[in-house]
Amino acid sequence: MKTLYVSDLDGTLFDSGGHLSDFTRDTLNELIASGMNFTVATARSVSSAAGLLDDLDLKVPAVMMNGVFLTDVPNQKQVYVNRYPAELAYRVINVFRSNGRPPFVYSFNGEYIECEFTKLKNDYERQFVAKRQKLYRRFEKVEDYTVGNSTVYINGIDYKETMQAVADELKKIEGIKFSHYLDTYSGDKYFVEVYVESAGKWNSIKRLKEMYGFDRVVAFGDNGNDVEMLKNADLAVVVGNALPPALEVADIVIDTNDNDGVAKYLLDLYREGKL
Repeated sequence: MKTLYVSDLDGTLFDSGGHLSDFTRDTLNELIASGMNFTVATARSVSSAAGLLDDLDLKVPAVMMNGVFLTDVPNQKQVYVNRYPAELAYRVINVFRSNGRPPFVYSFNGEYIECEFTKLKNDYERQFVAKRQKLYRRFEKVEDYTVGNSTVYINGIDYKETMQAVADELKKIEGIKFSHYLDTYSGDKYFVEVYVESAGKWNSIKRLKEMYGFDRVVAFGDNGNDVEMLKNADLAVVVGNALPPALEVADIVIDTNDNDGVAKYLLDLYREGKL
């Protein structure tokens, strides 16, 4: 049976500082070299993951931006892209705007990802932007959004009440999927990330199954945007530091992200001849 092992990054494979430990990197590379089929599924883009996955020898495309992209990480090439129709993108943007939360709007021009925003509301957002402006070729403030058929992803971050209101309105729009979850790095702010219904972590994992002929999926996660992936996987493995939405759907709870839980679990399977 051909199994794909797929892990979320932040809060799961990465430690609390948002990095891949030397132990996890080296262990995964050894297991991949021995024949393990492993990849990652994350809300990050290849740009925001730049430098963090460089030493991980991924052979299977990664699920990036919650399934908007299937990405060949070593070569930083997009294998598959899920794009918005322009009219649908405008509807989503207007939901954010009507709740006083102008979003970040991402597009893909065929070569690289770029992002536009119209307003920053707090210091956390300013830090969010400052970090990404170093990673993206274009991540800039504009008077109004440029929306076309290159739009791929729309998100925003704010306090719980604001983002709940956004999420409630998004439920009324057909043709989209979205993730709504606590940002573990801020501790008190929530993300809403919106993409077309053909995207999503699980839909892109299904595409990988078809492309590579995988029979079984073992998924690792920690947060609300992992729930669909965990529920649909053949085995849902959740780290010990996970939040309640992920813990509620877990088949197995392993050690925490700061204790290299995913790598240790996979290493144990290998030693037991079960990988």
